[in-house]
Amino acid sequence: MSLLMLKSVLATVVLILAVGQAFSGMRVRGYFKRVRLPLKPLRLWHRVGGDATLALATLVGLICVSNLGFSLYTFRERAHVALGVLAGLAMVMKVMMARRYRRLLRQALKVGAVAGFSVLGAFAFSALWYFLLVW
Repeated sequence: MSLLMLKSVLATVVLILAVGQAFSGMRVRGYFKRVRLPLKPLRLWHRVGGDATLALATLVGLICVSNLGFSLYTFRERAHVALGVLAGLAMVMKVMMARRYRRLLRQALKVGAVAGFSVLGAFAFSALWYFLLVW
């Protein structure tokens, strides 16, 4: 398995975890009331899943920067870097809001949306592009 393939697979896992985070966060906040899931384990999943998403996203970023080099030649690469950095910052900001600055938790939904859409955009400009190019 090549390094690009590994990075693309890990980025896909990050995207799947981010979608799970979106649904679990919205269910904990009271949306999707018809989906009957116990809230206490769902809150725990949201926290642990967020940590896993952040850790994997950081690993993907480290693979990008350390092993694949850093260049900004095309629009796709520039957009990928910008969205990846924005996703990482938003995820760290959300974790800080949830654990340290709880008075800002009302903004967590907005920050989570920025993180999720940034992950989606970074995925589209990297892993999706790679899968479409290779297959």
